[in-house]
Amino acid sequence: MSSAIRVGIIGGSGFDRSDILSNRVEHENVATPYGETSDNLVSGIINGVQCVLCFRHGRRHSYNPTRLNYRANIWALKQLGVDVILATTAVGSLSPDFVRGDLVVFDNYIDTTKFRINTFYDNETGHLEGVMHMSMHPPYSQDLRQLLLEACAETPDVSFKNKSTIVVIEGPQFSTYAENKVFISWGCTTIGMTQAPETALAKELGLPYAALGIVTDDVCWKEDGIVDPNEVVTIFKATFPKAMEVLKSTIAKIGQKDWTQTLETIRTRTAEAVMKH
Repeated sequence: MSSAIRVGIIGGSGFDRSDILSNRVEHENVATPYGETSDNLVSGIINGVQCVLCFRHGRRHSYNPTRLNYRANIWALKQLGVDVILATTAVGSLSPDFVRGDLVVFDNYIDTTKFRINTFYDNETGHLEGVMHMSMHPPYSQDLRQLLLEACAETPDVSFKNKSTIVVIEGPQFSTYAENKVFISWGCTTIGMTQAPETALAKELGLPYAALGIVTDDVCWKEDGIVDPNEVVTIFKATFPKAMEVLKSTIAKIGQKDWTQTLETIRTRTAEAVMKH
């Protein structure tokens, strides 16, 4: 049993709770070389495992997907001793097979964003030096995905999909029907705004990462489908208790696994991906 493991949890739209933790400690103004985090981070214990919560958009949903400081959030989690990351995120459905309230364990993504910094290695003063050429295949930790899938299968009354390619759009606007038709032709079954660069940044720091999507609308693939942002948050909050049960079960499984060799291998591979001259 790897009792020393520490799990980071990144909460998406509608995630404004820290009551899921016992021994709760609020970390104010965690300093990072990349600026300020979206909100204070909160640490505590879930199912006997040390965890740290990060509120992706801030507890008042203060930041749109492009304005988020992804680098500061991921860096701060690492700085507080996090070893692996689980994330939640609201997504739209690009397939009639994915309906509102479904949970989704992503296995791939396509990044269409244009205005986001996607690396820690930019050679700015005080930042990481060199160029990181990290393989993004597979983008998500296979170990964490498997534990999420096991937890989904074991949690009563949970409808879930065991894989999905999510297309990440810039936002904050929702996509057009013409765009959605293109994304569907690419094989995407869900659409969201925050899996990039979050996934890549976690990988750059050697942090295994997996995400649990919550389908909050199922009209993106319809020509007459119009997404209601308030309904997105409403569905997320209504579905979140089930997602939280899955997360808590997954965290317990993470705590029972010996991560020593896995993390050592990942850190070695990460160090080898940095090119310096």
